[in-house]
Amino acid sequence: METVQRVYELAAERNISINRLAELSGISVSTIKTTKNRGGQLKIDTIERICNALEIPLYAFFLTDGSEIKKPVDRAV
Repeated sequence: METVQRVYELAAERNISINRLAELSGISVSTIKTTKNRGGQLKIDTIERICNALEIPLYAFFLTDGSEIKKPVDRAV
C-alpha cells in the first residue's frame, strides 16, 4: 500500500488540505510531501497521528475499496 497516496485520498474524501491535515496531526507538510516525492512510505507512528487527526481508527487507514473488518468467527464447539 502506498501510504502517502492513502493520506491524500483520505484528506480529499474529507475535503481537508494536506496543509491542514499536517497542522491537525502535528506533522510537517514537508514530511508528507518529501516522502511522496521520494516514493517512500510513512512510519506507523506518523500514520497513527494522521488517523487521530482524521478521527478514524488506525485499521481504517488500511481499508480500501469499502472493505470492512469482519468479526472473528466463534469456533467453540
